[in-house]
Amino acid sequence: MLSKRNPMANKKEKTRLKAEEWYIEHTDCTQAQIAELFHVAPNTVGDWVRKHNWDDKRLEYHSSPVRIKQILQDEFIWVSQGNKARIDTDALSKINASLERVDRKADPYVYARMLKELDNFISQINPKFAADCTPFHKLFLQHRIDLEA
Repeated sequence: MLSKRNPMANKKEKTRLKAEEWYIEHTDCTQAQIAELFHVAPNTVGDWVRKHNWDDKRLEYHSSPVRIKQILQDEFIWVSQGNKARIDTDALSKINASLERVDRKADPYVYARMLKELDNFISQINPKFAADCTPFHKLFLQHRIDLEA
């Protein structure tokens, strides 16, 4: 949570969050480039990368089904405009079919992570409400696990 008493802490945290977003979304961007782009010391960026698991987040972002589907959609548009495919179309078809299967099923582990993150978020705003929600989240998770069985 951002500090209301220390405006410099707010500014640094906002810079870190923007730098993190940029780093995660742009796989070709190096830590040195992030430091230059956001006017911070390279050591600071290195600390942020380690402390906040930017590399894991970057990998997760670029390998998520949503991101892969975006890449596939971009390729479909590219080809529909009369351009030569940049991706093997047979592989593209297989990837698309796999993604559609993934869309229909979600790993209970993903639900558990999301619900835990939601509970933590809510608890920072309203701890009592978070305590009230948590049992329902656990029931929902069990429901999803039972559906997968």
